[in-house]
Amino acid sequence: MSDVNGWSVPEGYEVREARVEDAPAIAELMNLVPLAEVGVPWTNVEEVRDELTSPGRAPGFADVMLTAADGALAGYLSLDVTEGPVQVHALAFVRPSLWGRGLSAYLLRLAEARCRAETSARREPVMLRVSRFTGNAAAGRLFAALGYGRVRTFWMMRIELREAPPVRVPEGITIRTFRPGTDDAATHATLAEGFVDHWGAFPAFEEWRHHEIEGEGSLFDPSLWFLALDGDEVVGAACCRPSSPRVEDTAQVSELAVRRPWRRRGVALALLQTAFAELHRRGIPAAELAVDAQNPTGATRLYERAGMKEVLSWDVWEKRLEP
Repeated sequence: MSDVNGWSVPEGYEVREARVEDAPAIAELMNLVPLAEVGVPWTNVEEVRDELTSPGRAPGFADVMLTAADGALAGYLSLDVTEGPVQVHALAFVRPSLWGRGLSAYLLRLAEARCRAETSARREPVMLRVSRFTGNAAAGRLFAALGYGRVRTFWMMRIELREAPPVRVPEGITIRTFRPGTDDAATHATLAEGFVDHWGAFPAFEEWRHHEIEGEGSLFDPSLWFLALDGDEVVGAACCRPSSPRVEDTAQVSELAVRRPWRRRGVALALLQTAFAELHRRGIPAAELAVDAQNPTGATRLYERAGMKEVLSWDVWEKRLEP
C-alpha cells in the first residue's frame, strides 16, 4: 500500500490493519519500547488480544501495523476511541533500532488523518491525544512540532506489602467481595459514577465487562474485587488483579472509585486497605495502580496516605481537530 489517508508510507515499509493473530508480535514491540525508555515492559499477549477484540472498537479506527520488506514489525499504531465527544488516544510504537527515521511522525500523522476523516463524516470535533514517558524529550519535541499541547500527567504508584495494613471501615458501611452475574451492573454503575469527575470517559458496560471480567488478560478473580455497601446499595468498588505484566510479584488495583455522596468518609481508604490486606495474606509482596496526578478527587493524596509512592510517570498531550 503506497498511500494511506493522504500520507505516503515511508519507502521500504508497508501498512495494514492489525489482526488478532498479530498479538504476539504487537506485544513484543509494545514491550521493547518501554524497556528501552524506562526499563520495564508494559503489556502481554493476552491484554493485546483483548484490545483487538474489544466490543468498543470504532469503525474507521483499526490499529495499524507498519512492516518492513521482510515482514518484520517495525511500528504499530494503537487507536483507542471513546464517544461523546469523540476522543482518540493514539499510541505510536517504533522498534528502538529504527528510532530517528521519522516513523513515529508518520504514524501520528496517519492517526490525525483518520481523525480528520471522522470529523468530516460526523461534523463534530475530535480530541486527539498522544502520550510519552515524562523523560522522553524527543517525543515532547515531536508532539510540540505536530501541534499538541501537554494537558495531563499520570503516575504509576506502588506499595511494598511488608505487613498487612489495619482496615478501618466507616460506620454504616460494609465491605464484601464481588458476586459474578449479580453485581456486574451495580459495580459498573458505581465505577462510572465514581469516575464522572475524572478526566476522560469511562467505558460502556459491555466494553468494561470485556476488559475487566471476560477478557483473557483481565485475570479476573472475584475474590479480589471488593464492594463497599451502605445497606444493600453499592457505593464504592476496588477491582484488583493478582499480577502485573510490568513488574514481577506485583498485583494491580485496576479500578478504585467511590460515589460522590459517600466520599470523604474513609470509604476509599477502607477499600484499599482491605485489598492490600488480602494481597498480603496471599503472599503477594507489592501492588501498583495508575492515577491521574491532577485528579480533582484527591486520589493521589489518598494513595500516599495508604503508603504508595510514585515510581513512573507519563504525560498526555492533546490536539483539537475541528470539522
